[in-house]
Amino acid sequence: MYLYEFYRLFKKTLKNLYPEPKELETLFFLLTTHIFQCDQTNILLQLGNKEKINFLIYKKLIKKLWELKKNRPIQYVIGKAYFFDMEFIVNEKVFIPRPETEELVLWILQEHKSHNFVQIFDIGTGSGCISIILKKRKLGMIHAIDFSHEILDIARKNAKLHNVEISFEKVNLLKEMIPTSKMNNNSVSIIVSNPPYIRLSERKFLHPNIIQYEPIQALFVPDEDPFIFYKKIFFCIKKKFAGIVYVYFEINQFIYLDVIELLSKIGFLNIEIRKDFQGYSRMIRAVYYAYNKRIL
Repeated sequence: MYLYEFYRLFKKTLKNLYPEPKELETLFFLLTTHIFQCDQTNILLQLGNKEKINFLIYKKLIKKLWELKKNRPIQYVIGKAYFFDMEFIVNEKVFIPRPETEELVLWILQEHKSHNFVQIFDIGTGSGCISIILKKRKLGMIHAIDFSHEILDIARKNAKLHNVEISFEKVNLLKEMIPTSKMNNNSVSIIVSNPPYIRLSERKFLHPNIIQYEPIQALFVPDEDPFIFYKKIFFCIKKKFAGIVYVYFEINQFIYLDVIELLSKIGFLNIEIRKDFQGYSRMIRAVYYAYNKRIL
């Protein structure tokens, strides 16, 4: 088979799942550049020159195409995702990094260019993409936290891939406290998190490939307690932190006003909401002044 023939088959097979031509084309190039281990220009040349595909390569392409037809996200199909134009290893154990999270990290980098933070806590690190980008920018000591060894193993592989040193710690946030080293009233900390925040009743609004393949525990919260993870983080801040604590969270755009109200009641100041590239209120930053706290 020629590559251009596979291109036609690819579009025909997936056009109902991905009706947007640009999205379909992006998927095609992500798959083929991965399989051929080349850049997009090389694929375009092969298409233009009507080059034949090696039989073993063709078998790999067909196998991956059927995975895509079953709604499996392209990132899981090829085993990698891109974040800040850097490659990250991913599988079904971790949430796929999103452009909205890039915007959250960029917000942190914009506001803290000159700070040397004592500690940064990435709660629910997943692939480790947030921690790794922040470490690359030398903001301070990073504590990357998640609840399973399997998830942390993926994050460690990504840290090794990008040659950064990060402290990885297994913590079940709903049962345990955020581990902190000694702090004082001069301490400055950042807590960044993209915790589960989609209410179960909102499940019907998600794309099927998210529901079928991405980790459920990284997505959903009970309708009756949608702020369960935020509240646990706030409890840890009040109990264990001293000095100035900045929090940066991704949030549910449908209940962002409730998040503001919750932060205000607890005592957070300088609360700001930002919209993502799609115009949804999806990010929040706030500051807590935890002076004169007894560290447990």
